Amino acid sequence: MDNLVESLGASFQVSKTSNNIYANHPRFDQYKQKTAKSSDQNVRREKFLAKQKERRFNYQSHVRCLALDEWDSEEDDSNLSDSEMDTSETVQKPPKRYKDQLMLSEWLVEVPSDFEQEWVMRICPLGRRNLVVASRNRTCAYSKSGYCVNTFASALPGGSYDTNSGYTVLDCVFNEIDKTFYVLDVMCWNNHPMYDSETEFRLFWLHGKLSETPELAELTPNNSFKFVVVQNYPCHKEFISSALSTTDIDKVDGLLFYHKRTHYTFGATPLVTWLKVHMLKDILGIPPPNTKHDIQRSKLEMEHS
Repeated sequence: MDNLVESLGASFQVSKTSNNIYANHPRFDQYKQKTAKSSDQNVRREKFLAKQKERRFNYQSHVRCLALDEWDSEEDDSNLSDSEMDTSETVQKPPKRYKDQLMLSEWLVEVPSDFEQEWVMRICPLGRRNLVVASRNRTCAYSKSGYCVNTFASALPGGSYDTNSGYTVLDCVFNEIDKTFYVLDVMCWNNHPMYDSETEFRLFWLHGKLSETPELAELTPNNSFKFVVVQNYPCHKEFISSALSTTDIDKVDGLLFYHKRTHYTFGATPLVTWLKVHMLKDILGIPPPNTKHDIQRSKLEMEHS
């Protein structure tokens, strides 16, 4: 039911969001629309970067509301200027409750001129995107549409009776087969909000904190699922090709590209972009790696040749 709700919600948003990943990629769409939406991605990136410097919001209050599920005292409207709330080119206003709390990507349509210097790549595994909130001796996983899909114990700060101090909020992809939450980003760690930190620092902090907590990578009574950070790579063709060559492509959903200076924002942003593996050659000039099926087929062809 939750999957159906998310799918319907996404379909209604397709026409509203530029380069929406739930619609066809503009380069691969056989019914290409003659609009400026897919051709202004670089312009919108600059606007987002400029606007986030002006943004003022009480993230400490917001993340506390997420952790404690207490929303009446959150004065989010008063923390945003009228100009921020009225223009479609700015970072979205933080939502209440657990819906739309995640930073979402756009299709990578225009490769930025500073792609190799100012962007990082992450290989996103197959799974369901979840907001993970650890607080009050338990850990809750929420879908993008705000439904609590699981409650369990974890070794995250605040996530079990053994780690009951503070609260933690993560952006994850959950793979049920692996019993693993693959961590894409951190919004708060042990009471320290990270929303207005740049990507490079958030990822540095995330790698450090997970390495300091090795029990997160183990299945134990106090850690029901593993938490594994998604690695980041430079956006050079050789690094991308090398990373993919050592990855099981059949377990990959796609590639995420993060601008190093973006803050963690709510909703879709041109500062985080997305490609499916088969799109790499057309967009970045990188031949896609072979899947296991391709390799097996090649072996069979050689055997019968």
